[in-house]
Amino acid sequence: MPQNPSQPVSVRAANGASPFDPALYNPAILRIGFSEAKGKTANPQADAFLDLTLVPADGEVQGSRSEVSLKRFTELLRKLYGQSASQSQLDVSDPGSPARQLHSILFQPVVEQIEKQRITTLLISADAGLQAVPFAALHDGQSYLGERYGLGLTPALGLTRLEVLPEKAKPQLLAVGASEFVGLNPLPLVPQELNQVGKGEATQLFLNRSFTPQVLLEKAGDPLIDRVHVATHAEFLPGGPAAARLYSGIGPMSLDQLAELRQRRGETQLDLFSLSACRTALGDADSELGFAGLALQAASRSAIGSLWYVDDVATSALFVQFYRFLDRGIPKAEALQYTRRAMASGTMRLVGDQVIGSGGDVLLSGLTTAQQRRIDGGLENPFFWAGIVLLGTPW
Repeated sequence: MPQNPSQPVSVRAANGASPFDPALYNPAILRIGFSEAKGKTANPQADAFLDLTLVPADGEVQGSRSEVSLKRFTELLRKLYGQSASQSQLDVSDPGSPARQLHSILFQPVVEQIEKQRITTLLISADAGLQAVPFAALHDGQSYLGERYGLGLTPALGLTRLEVLPEKAKPQLLAVGASEFVGLNPLPLVPQELNQVGKGEATQLFLNRSFTPQVLLEKAGDPLIDRVHVATHAEFLPGGPAAARLYSGIGPMSLDQLAELRQRRGETQLDLFSLSACRTALGDADSELGFAGLALQAASRSAIGSLWYVDDVATSALFVQFYRFLDRGIPKAEALQYTRRAMASGTMRLVGDQVIGSGGDVLLSGLTTAQQRRIDGGLENPFFWAGIVLLGTPW
């Protein structure tokens, strides 16, 4: 974690006042893991121990162990995914709802310490199987976890670089994407998304046929590039990384090709690899963290992907708003947190054919009637924002 977490970064004044106060910034690590305990628990319905370890930047490490039923946990998680995928209400006023119950299981034992130490940011180190939890959608009866805290997720702390990098005045961004495909639905907002995410940075942009696998690997492999944003289709097939596909402008490339970035970049990691594509954070059993996970292992301190099939209008708007916050010098987890807040509160909204974001910024414009219809009910439902997750370094 940062050596001086109270002031990890400066915050540039741009596009209005920043919601981020460096003086209040206080990150912590939360380790979450299950261990088999069949026949060892006091509760006959429980068959596992849940171990929570809170590691603050300052102060003592806090630990907690509770007994849980893996069957019940799995059922709650399945119900939460079902509600999210169908854009149903999560019934957060009901203590028995999956969003409330999962929060109670996974966070309630350490909530008192988190609040007492005024922790603002949680880097969650989760065991296999827990990485599928949409932590941002969990609810304590007052607010969603993704609104309340900056959240990062890692499969292993050993894969996560925790040092703070010197801030660059103009981070170099590579923005690539495809809007036209053979045999797949078009993504007509990709050109606008790429232009908007690169608005505040020195940007190299490659769209459709100019976005080739070789361009992605060569450009992202340049140590001068700090951030990579990819907007396209993706899919997972049985067989692990070699079978998973990311669609460039001339055809698919396999997941394992991204591993070349480590060799190309040497010791200089990317700061961020964001993937605006369908279900990129989770893959099959051979590749649980999917494209975003491999991006972390290959050459990036942080990556962003999605847990479920996402609406492309809402996702384009989310990433544009995220980069607007990021360009103000706000840490990545908080930039995503404030974006979720803007969506969950209705601040990000459809006005005519435009999506308006925080501070009245126009995020997207010229939406077709069909595109407007998909979000005309608002973006408050966690379906639109809770599935986008930050992996790796949260700052």
